[in-house]
Amino acid sequence: MTNYEGPRGTRREEFGKVMELVEGIFVRASERGTNMENGFPLLFNTNNLENMRIFLLDGKPVAHIGLSVAESMLYGCRLKIGMVGAVGTDPMHRGRGLGGRLLSDCMSKLLADGVDFVMVSGIRSLYDRAGCVMAGKAYTYDMTAENMEKVLDDIRLACRIREYEPSRIGELIAIYEAESVRYLRTREEFMTLLDERTYARPKTFLIELGGGAVAYVCIETRWGDEGACWIEEYAGSRDAIIAAVPQLLECLGLKVLRITAPHHDIELVGALAHMGRPRASGFGGTMRVINPRGFLGKLKPHLLARLGESARGITYTVKGGGPAISLGREVVEFGDERDLTWMLFGQPELYEERFGQFMRPLSIKLGGDLERKLANVFPLPTFLYNLNYA
Repeated sequence: MTNYEGPRGTRREEFGKVMELVEGIFVRASERGTNMENGFPLLFNTNNLENMRIFLLDGKPVAHIGLSVAESMLYGCRLKIGMVGAVGTDPMHRGRGLGGRLLSDCMSKLLADGVDFVMVSGIRSLYDRAGCVMAGKAYTYDMTAENMEKVLDDIRLACRIREYEPSRIGELIAIYEAESVRYLRTREEFMTLLDERTYARPKTFLIELGGGAVAYVCIETRWGDEGACWIEEYAGSRDAIIAAVPQLLECLGLKVLRITAPHHDIELVGALAHMGRPRASGFGGTMRVINPRGFLGKLKPHLLARLGESARGITYTVKGGGPAISLGREVVEFGDERDLTWMLFGQPELYEERFGQFMRPLSIKLGGDLERKLANVFPLPTFLYNLNYA
């Protein structure tokens, strides 16, 4: 039996070797004109070594999973999200269970670090076996000059776009901080993520109205279909963002500008309703609630706002060996923790046929008035990766 060392974090002197492994596995970064270190700066840096989890053989890294922890806000509730990415094993060492053992180690570490739920940048059997599911609800729109005409009939704003300059970072941050669902970032993290060397390679525009910035968009301009680009992150006035689309298309020489709106962004989803039925999607990966008891506790302000004082009695419990949520004598039982994650964040309405093997109907035993109460709160907002993609 091969005597692998690990799983454990990366030591400072091993950073270069780990990056060699990662660069050899993930070649798309170089195809985008960057590298993994510049492309994912929140993950690959010497301040995050303990979260660069590895297996080694004879001192050489042969398997890696990267973690980063993002503080976030959800309707006034402060949460911790664990981002899992850059999952890979040297081809010579695959098929030996290293990925599964590393992922189990990562989940244990994230739980110990106080993380509430995990977002994994991928959909495959490795993550399914670890209890991660495709969850969340979002809608993707292809905006063109033609199909935006009906939308713009209802939105007539004399806005203008300005390419972002670092001197305006304060305005951009102020716009982002007004979002009710967002990641918590330091000024330095913002500046890092707006760097055009990152994986998204964002080109950022501020949208001005009445002489001041009221919104911004970060557009991935160096990847994708010819003549089509994605808005990787947006914040601020939804009407201003929509009104700016024709200018953005012209400025970048595009035919299509794509945007994904999470289901809770009712302002944007409503404004784009004239475009017809959008493409349903999730957030692009898989998810797992690893600390349901703590998670429900942190959500208590949101539950109280939606349900009133009775929400103080809502607790997480285990019944019959499976997860459950109780309120007094009423209990909602879940088949397993996958069902719990799906109830909390919702199942995607549409997904690729090849991923159907990872989906199934919910297994939930509902009880009394608690069923109605939970339906008034869940599914929760869907966090998209935005610029925090790991």
